Amino acid sequence: MKKLLSFVLFGLLFSFQAYAQEKPLFDYEETKHELSLDIDPIINGNYPSTLLYRRHYKTKNDKNAALRFGLNFSSDFRTIGTDFTPINSTDFQNHFYAITIGKEWQQNLTTRIIGYYGIDLGFAYSGSRSKPNADDPAFITTQKGDSFNYSSIGFLGMKYHFSRHFSVSAETGVSARFSHSIYTEKRGISEEEKNKTQNFGLSFIPLRAIRFAFHF
Repeated sequence: MKKLLSFVLFGLLFSFQAYAQEKPLFDYEETKHELSLDIDPIINGNYPSTLLYRRHYKTKNDKNAALRFGLNFSSDFRTIGTDFTPINSTDFQNHFYAITIGKEWQQNLTTRIIGYYGIDLGFAYSGSRSKPNADDPAFITTQKGDSFNYSSIGFLGMKYHFSRHFSVSAETGVSARFSHSIYTEKRGISEEEKNKTQNFGLSFIPLRAIRFAFHF
């Protein structure tokens, strides 16, 4: 066991010594901008994907860091017909919009690999609507749902550079979220009913994102 540990330590020491003598494949002084797409939802057959922009810079202590701006949005409109009289069809709407702003600190591990960590602050809105189409208002039940979410996410990730301009990265994270939701329902000509809920939660995100990035 001691021999194995010695070989591992020797290998790590040799790798870092070799890295110290080599020039990194990437240079964020020349490619300060980075635009990436989260491909994890695409791999799983879902959408949309999050767009993330990074602005790389040096801190006052000459450390590598980046500002992060994320965007995610989707809208869906559908009309579903029915044979149920007197309702002819039902209109559905679903919307989702989310933004994040954060900062990350970076550490070069090899000539191609970067480790990084940081925090993102986020806001998201999701809304849904459903309304039957009928000649008699007494048969119309309209439903609306609105949710406002605020989050703080600590993340840890690793990035691999294929070349100077292209890289892939993966992140894990821990999230604290607060949500405020409003559900509204109106049945026929009766008064509108409204329910409000608030939730707070903590969660671990094993795989937050897999990002393919272009550096320029």
